Amino acid sequence: MAGFADALRPDKFTGVHFKRWQIWVILWLTAMKCFWVSTGKSMGVLNADQQKKFDEATTLFMGCILSVLGDRLVEVYMHMTDAKELWDALNTKFGATDASNDLYIMEQFHDYKMANNRSVVEQAHEIQTIAKELELLKRKHWEKDAASKGDGGQSTANVVHKAQNKSKGKYKAQQTTNFKKNKNNNNPNQDKRTCFVCGQPGHLARKCPQRKGMKAPAGQTSNSANVTIGNTRDGSGYGANVHVCADISLFSSYQVARGSIVLLGNGSHASVHGVGTVDMKFTSGKIVQLKNVQHVPSIDRNLVSGSRLTRDRFKLVFESNKVVMSKHGYFIGKGYECGGLFRFSLSDFCNKSMNHICGSVDDEANVWHSRLCHINFGLMSWLSSMCLIPKFSIVKGSKCHSCVQSKQPRKPHKAVEERNLAPLELLHSDLCEMNGVLTKGGKRYFMTLIDDATRFCYVYLLKTKDEALDYFKIYKAEVENQLDRKIKRLRSDRGGEFFSNEFDLFCVEHGIIHERTPPYSPESNGIAERKNRTLTDLVNAMLDTAGLPKAWLGEALLTSNQVLNRVPNRNKDKTPYEIWIGRKPSLSYLRTWGCLAKVNVPITKKRKLGPKTVDCVFLGYAHHNIAYRFLIVKSEVPDMHVGTIMKSRDATFFERFFPMKDTHSSSSQPSEIIPNSITPPEQTEHTHEHVTEEDDSEAPRRSKRQRMAKSFGDDFTVYLVDDTPKSISEAYASPDADYWKEAVRSEMDSIIANGTWEMTDQPYGCKPVGCKWVFKKKLRPDGTIEKYKARLIAKGYTQKEGEDFFDTYSPVARLTTIRPHMIFSFIKWTLRQLFLMELDEEIYMDQPDEFVVESQEGKVCKLLKSLYGLKQAPKQWHEKFDKTLTSVGFAVNEADKCVYYRHGGGEGVILCLYVDDILIFGTNLEVINEVKSFLSQNFDMKDLGVADVILNIKLIRGENGITLLQSHYVEKILNRFGYIDSKSSPTPYDPRLLLRKNKRITRNQLEYSQIIGSLMYLASATRPDISFAVSKLSWFTSNPGDDHWRALERVMRYLKGTMELGLHYSGYPAVLEGYSDSNWISDVDEIKATSGYVFILGGGAVSWRSCKQTILMRSTMEAELMALDTATVEVEWLRDLLMDLPIVEKPVLAILMNCDNQTVIVKVNSSKDNMKSSRHVKRRLKSVRKLRNSGVITLDYI
Repeated sequence: MAGFADALRPDKFTGVHFKRWQIWVILWLTAMKCFWVSTGKSMGVLNADQQKKFDEATTLFMGCILSVLGDRLVEVYMHMTDAKELWDALNTKFGATDASNDLYIMEQFHDYKMANNRSVVEQAHEIQTIAKELELLKRKHWEKDAASKGDGGQSTANVVHKAQNKSKGKYKAQQTTNFKKNKNNNNPNQDKRTCFVCGQPGHLARKCPQRKGMKAPAGQTSNSANVTIGNTRDGSGYGANVHVCADISLFSSYQVARGSIVLLGNGSHASVHGVGTVDMKFTSGKIVQLKNVQHVPSIDRNLVSGSRLTRDRFKLVFESNKVVMSKHGYFIGKGYECGGLFRFSLSDFCNKSMNHICGSVDDEANVWHSRLCHINFGLMSWLSSMCLIPKFSIVKGSKCHSCVQSKQPRKPHKAVEERNLAPLELLHSDLCEMNGVLTKGGKRYFMTLIDDATRFCYVYLLKTKDEALDYFKIYKAEVENQLDRKIKRLRSDRGGEFFSNEFDLFCVEHGIIHERTPPYSPESNGIAERKNRTLTDLVNAMLDTAGLPKAWLGEALLTSNQVLNRVPNRNKDKTPYEIWIGRKPSLSYLRTWGCLAKVNVPITKKRKLGPKTVDCVFLGYAHHNIAYRFLIVKSEVPDMHVGTIMKSRDATFFERFFPMKDTHSSSSQPSEIIPNSITPPEQTEHTHEHVTEEDDSEAPRRSKRQRMAKSFGDDFTVYLVDDTPKSISEAYASPDADYWKEAVRSEMDSIIANGTWEMTDQPYGCKPVGCKWVFKKKLRPDGTIEKYKARLIAKGYTQKEGEDFFDTYSPVARLTTIRPHMIFSFIKWTLRQLFLMELDEEIYMDQPDEFVVESQEGKVCKLLKSLYGLKQAPKQWHEKFDKTLTSVGFAVNEADKCVYYRHGGGEGVILCLYVDDILIFGTNLEVINEVKSFLSQNFDMKDLGVADVILNIKLIRGENGITLLQSHYVEKILNRFGYIDSKSSPTPYDPRLLLRKNKRITRNQLEYSQIIGSLMYLASATRPDISFAVSKLSWFTSNPGDDHWRALERVMRYLKGTMELGLHYSGYPAVLEGYSDSNWISDVDEIKATSGYVFILGGGAVSWRSCKQTILMRSTMEAELMALDTATVEVEWLRDLLMDLPIVEKPVLAILMNCDNQTVIVKVNSSKDNMKSSRHVKRRLKSVRKLRNSGVITLDYI
């Protein structure tokens, strides 16, 4: 018996094929005479012998079961002590029958096809196996399912019938004959059968009369949904082979697709209305995007296809009545069995609220809604009825998502009273601040002037409130001349801009009654207040739709006002324009604000070979001109720079595509093209409407000045437009996707070629460093795009000191180091992938986006070389570069560790390293080429030729030397802070002005600090003339007042008139000379002096500084001595630097220091000290005297 039992012993169970394993276990344990204990104690209370027998059988049962379980399963069930508990647990875990098992077996059955190249017996055996499993699962209606296979499934159905009858012991040859008779409709029991296609008795599905006509018409496609129809649309069921959705509001993207049908599980058909994308949000917070979802309004339940999910690399695990969804080992969500299907646990559909808003407006209405600056749909219906715009269907209550997000109205206070006034009899005016946002022209406020009779509105953009009177005078002159009427009354609030003696005097002189509202009652000026809110609501919606930054609200404001003047008022049957001008307006020229436009290149700039258009963003309508206004965002035309504003009437608009909007559509191409034969704005329509375009867009104004062509530095990003992608997904969805993809591929090719990392499993307890893509457009000096640059950087901020890095210090060259070398001929080089140097630490990094290795998603990158972003990367690079150069005879300058030099034979070459840029200075071209050849052999380098831009400084060569210029940077600052149109000042600072600490309310501290920060780089790079003023004004950055702002504005006005000033080096004399000075008690609050010095070499300044002295000085002599001592510290550093310059005579002669205080010179030259000064002053005197005695400096009075 034992031998027989051993023969029945099953293989170890690992979690699959439980039914098969279970049968063998039952036979084996029955032979072992212990299987009976799996039912528990069914005999009640046992006596001693019975209990002993039961315990022995239980021990044997437990041992046998555990011996045939896999190692992982043994660890799970070894703690159990009861045989029934163990058997029930295994049966519950692996033997439960649920809808997923039924579905899998039925799919096997339905998808099975007889193959000609295989044995019929073998295939019949497979069908018998499936039939047996169906019987075990108690699928009693399997015969009906078999009938659904039609004529092609007769062989299969026959075998299944045989398998069932044989298993019941009732198989007879006559049954087969009878079954074959069914095929010929001779079965007498056929009347009892019901067809599941039409639901009528008397025939099977394969012979259903309706089935014969179920072929899809031409042009239609048919999909099988395999669904079970329920009575609810909530949730999302699982059990289809195509995604099906009944609710159109759940689609995030949608395309009409008429003509397709879906075949349902009950044999009926459902028409497909469209195809799109649906985003499901699980209760876990994870979002899954379903693509190619069929929109079938006639079904009652949204269905998700498991097979399609698995194609997208999702993993579905079915366990008992639950399904778990994951991807790449990460949990996504779960669902539960409900009514034969699995229902996912969703928190919501991501698009539901948005699409409910937009779902009732047709496509053409949305376009016109955007063209009309997001006015309400009621006004659009009125315009449609007046035949001013096309007719389209708008459901009552329709809303736009941008409008809902940007507008939140409140209930009105009261109805507006009826008035019968003539134009200009009553004006309403108000001034509104734009929430602290500055427009591109530096405007902070806007003023509205509304005529009560016509509701025609003028809008002016103001920098300061005191400009309100000036613009009112302009308005008065224009409207009185155009309408031949006089302004009688003006109603405004009690704001300071209207509540002034000058404003009152002007109104009195011209007979205008100025009505002011009562205190604290803005509703008394309701028309102006309502106009302000309407304008700001429209501007919010326009900016949200276009994706433009808030700095462009000035353009949006003027455009929205122009549109509002051409749409009817709630209490008027005519538009304000019609009442004001006397005829109906034309709206055919309107276009969607912020959309993409292809604008023709002007004839004067057009070339025979080259682009004929530039990519622009539509900004509005030109004033007194039949043209549109555009912002250039992409240009390959040399004289048309990105970020400038142009006017043109020849343009092609793409009104559904917004280049400044973050889009994630599958295609970056415009969806609609409007032909060039557009209707431009009519001349007369703009003659009477004030649009302050020149106040808000400074770029066209600058082009009229006769000066050098505008240029941009190599690292300069135009302030007006920042269209650089922030992520790789944005880059791939942008209009420049092809260029960015090429840049990304180039970066990855370089990284892989250098063997930067290797794929490995993530060590236990190790958290890998993240990574991201950084994108940048490299610009030429003329502002055109030179190249698209993509860089993969590590997120070094997640590194831990002492584990991922230790020492991180890496020097960088000073500007003071670079300037003295400008008298050489030089070439600029850039190294590619310079940071790919060997690492000393062990660092693991996540795989980069879009480059995850297939089938290795769970692995990480072990860095073999340093990468951009790592804290130790600059240090690793500098050590490598230093070791390479010093190995071939280059020496390191002791004054600056980033300067390397080599002299010999009357020739010399110097290398200056600034992060990833190398400046090569040489006495002739031959030595420069030799160094270039050596560097190319050791590093991956790119030759940029003779340098024209370094560190945002433009280099201009001439016969008389070289000039360092930052006019483009000055222009950027003036544009950014709104001083481009200001009057110039002859000096940067008024010496009579004594600035004190502000003890009043702080005025615009953030903007003040931003201006100071921008000016500091300018003062330290090429403009020593503003160094003193900027240094002094920086003392008050934390709390600026009105006096400080006036002084700062003087500096900006000085820069306006001196944008073309820079540093010029002629090369002669090649002798270093210095000047020092001090301003005693320049700080009246702390009674401290200011030190200053400047050093001249080769005809230009190479080093300078202006700073507050740190200690209190008792006299001008002490202050001058302190300034001289500060200058001598710089003298020693410069002298060490000059020792390595080939053109400087060796040994370096004593450096002449010019001072305007004779007492200081006498004290330094005297060997005796009889001063009654503090100890620190005497120490500084001795320090200067020591340098003078050692021959480092000489003093001269100036």
